[in-house]
Amino acid sequence: KKHAVEVGPIVVEFDTYRYHGHSMSDPGITYRNRDEVSQVRAARDPVDRAKRYCIDTELVTEAEIKEIDKEVKAEVAAAVEAAKAAPPPEQSELWTDVHVGQSKDFFMRGPDISTSSGVYGTNR
Repeated sequence: KKHAVEVGPIVVEFDTYRYHGHSMSDPGITYRNRDEVSQVRAARDPVDRAKRYCIDTELVTEAEIKEIDKEVKAEVAAAVEAAKAAPPPEQSELWTDVHVGQSKDFFMRGPDISTSSGVYGTNR
């Protein structure tokens, strides 16, 4: 915040690539071929690029990266199992914490009006 106030805003641009289709009905290969996706993944994958940068600048070793990967995979697997074992959330919770700074009156349209949440017309 101090930098933004004293110097001005910081702009960060992330140039990413979507490896999969938009949805289950969009396999993502009707408007691009598998080779294109593979080539982009090999050349521009942001996770692999970050790993290479950290190794090249000697922030970490390859062994440390492998250990981090192993720990992350275990953490994700444990979180998935915990989520599968947990009871479904109350329907009212499905609309909470969707937006940062969302007030309790923020209107969220559900699949039908009976499942909507908040006050219609409120957008903050």
